[in-house]
Amino acid sequence: MDLSCVQKRMDHLLELGVPGCSISIRKDHKEIYRYICGVRDRDTLVPMTGEEYFYIFSCTKPITVAAAMQLMEKGVISLDTPVADILPEFGKVMVDENGTLVPPREPITVHHLMTMSAGLNFNVANDTIGDLNTLTTRQMASLMCRKPLLFHPGDRYKYSICLDVLASVMEEATGVRYGEYLRKNIFEPLGMEHTSFNRNVSPMATQYKCLNETGEVINIGNEHPYLFNDHYESGGGGLVSTLDDYALFADAMACGGVGATGARILTEASIDALRVNQIGSFVRDKEFMCYTGPGYGYGLGVRTLIDKSQGQRSPLGEFGWDGANGAFVIIDPENHLSFSFMQHIRNWPRLMGEFYAPIRDEVYDALGL
Repeated sequence: MDLSCVQKRMDHLLELGVPGCSISIRKDHKEIYRYICGVRDRDTLVPMTGEEYFYIFSCTKPITVAAAMQLMEKGVISLDTPVADILPEFGKVMVDENGTLVPPREPITVHHLMTMSAGLNFNVANDTIGDLNTLTTRQMASLMCRKPLLFHPGDRYKYSICLDVLASVMEEATGVRYGEYLRKNIFEPLGMEHTSFNRNVSPMATQYKCLNETGEVINIGNEHPYLFNDHYESGGGGLVSTLDDYALFADAMACGGVGATGARILTEASIDALRVNQIGSFVRDKEFMCYTGPGYGYGLGVRTLIDKSQGQRSPLGEFGWDGANGAFVIIDPENHLSFSFMQHIRNWPRLMGEFYAPIRDEVYDALGL
């Protein structure tokens, strides 16, 4: 088994301007490949070690949908649960229909939240009434429903704040703060000791951003557009994690919901449900964009491979997501295989064409799968 292709791809990222990155590939609870390269900080030249923390941004989403599926298994919520049954203010939401406010044809449900088809948007910081420094997850949901929906629930896909609202639904349904629920029901069972909504952790990899105008990579410090304060726990993009912690989660999802610790966090049936394409006709909607390349639809909060006509090497139903700083995950339940990748550079323009899909295919070829 020669996975030197991974090292070559990652070393090339450094040549292109990425300060540092790391990957863990696991199969059947065993790490079969690991590579860490570059530096944690360009000024101090501290090398990446695998112990650093990252803002994983939207790689939070697979964890949030796993938590939602847990609550479905327990009968606390269902895909058909109207959001207004748990967050009553959503019973008053209106739709902007060509400038006229009208009632939605159907209520927003948990299914709409998990498929990004609720009609919500991402304009929290721009449209919020009140102080972002004190905003909680629950308050955000209440503020979002004061604004008109962009379309009737279920009409189309639009990437949005849906999974943050889902986190609020889960908080209210369980009576437990969202981060605490994750800690007790996912992180502790899997041995994930370094994943939370706490940004005050060390060592944190320095965060960078690639400027569109010049291609220059600059230090942006602790900036995070969806971590407004220490009280806001974003189910869509707020978690901080490490390579090895996130790999424990990905491995569990790839191995039928059972972690390396032996703890079961989900049933295989729930994992299978996550990776069924939910939005058929919306896949070609201009709003749907998948940085892992072509062939993907959208399941319950995750991308899912539905078309291998362009030679994609992973099996149908391979799923995962990626984050704004470059983190990404591939989860393959058919082969009990997972890839967890970390880096800390926002707005990096080259990953889609030069890394995610090629490294996926090269690893599958190398493994003979």
